[in-house]
Amino acid sequence: MKKIIIQVFLISLIYLASTPVFSGVHSQDNKDALVDKLNLILSKQKEDQPGVSVLVKKNNEIIYQLSKGLANKDKNYPIRSHTGFRIGSISKPFTALAIMQLVEQKKVSLDDRITKYIQGLPTDWKDITIKHLLSHRVYISDDFFSESNLNLANLSTNQDVIKFISSNKIKVKSQTFDKAIYCNSCYVLLAEVIAKVSGVSFSDYLSDNIFIPANMKNSYIVEKGATIKPNDALNYAKTESFFGINQYTTGAMAQVSSIEDLNNFIVALKEGKIISQKSLNLMTKVHSDAGDDGTFGLGWIIGWGEQPFYSHGGSQDGYQTELFFHPKYDLEIIILTNGGDETYELQAKIMRAIITHYN
Repeated sequence: MKKIIIQVFLISLIYLASTPVFSGVHSQDNKDALVDKLNLILSKQKEDQPGVSVLVKKNNEIIYQLSKGLANKDKNYPIRSHTGFRIGSISKPFTALAIMQLVEQKKVSLDDRITKYIQGLPTDWKDITIKHLLSHRVYISDDFFSESNLNLANLSTNQDVIKFISSNKIKVKSQTFDKAIYCNSCYVLLAEVIAKVSGVSFSDYLSDNIFIPANMKNSYIVEKGATIKPNDALNYAKTESFFGINQYTTGAMAQVSSIEDLNNFIVALKEGKIISQKSLNLMTKVHSDAGDDGTFGLGWIIGWGEQPFYSHGGSQDGYQTELFFHPKYDLEIIILTNGGDETYELQAKIMRAIITHYN
């Protein structure tokens, strides 16, 4: 797949960089004004087309929630709060959280070299650490997920990615703080580390250690042998494939979740049920800078400044998604869509309306 730049995140980043202070006002009138803005934006969403699912929380209160449009056109299934969407690269923070759990258990160190866990990688990989992978500080000369390699991606698994990047033709090196490069293959390797260390599959590990503790009943991984569940949102409400292919790589993408599940995830994360606050603080500091592609923590995209937020978006053909946290102002946003450019436009307007409302 092509390298993903999370445009919705950049909209919010640019705005926050220019006006870095959120309003502390949270009156009923203030809340009602935001609800009116969002209802106006979402009035453009057609009931009989691929749609959108939105949830906004402020001070631990859900102040807006709406699901509209179709998950499946052929069966006329509407989108509900429990409807699962492919969340694309929002999968990466979940992979990173699983790694941090293993770090807390002292089964993995951030300074461990990836060659300790993945056998057969060429010598170019010998200095690449878990932390390099988490913070996108790895240069790979040919990206398995690029558009030019779509023919390789069809039906591919993590082992296909590892085989590809293990070629002697592929050049690999660690990057300095300010030379980060968004890296899907890095998170495929991290998924394999999780499976290797835990002794169970990556999907089973996430289910047992994140989804179940966080009460994420509608979340799962689409891996080889798995398909989108019958009531979940199809790509453009019509197909299980994306970019015309079926792909089964995990770690960088492949997770399915609903706004209901992601809200439960937010609660569990804040209550320390997934990792400690100390580990979350480490994850949400800036660990690398990729210029226009954003600044990265460990699994998160991070806002610069004295009042940083953390976020991640996903872009996977018709699926466009956003998960946004601003801890200082206790603001959380979840947006899941399955209609390509049309619903992405709504997503961008929703994100902009919420951010500007609280500035």
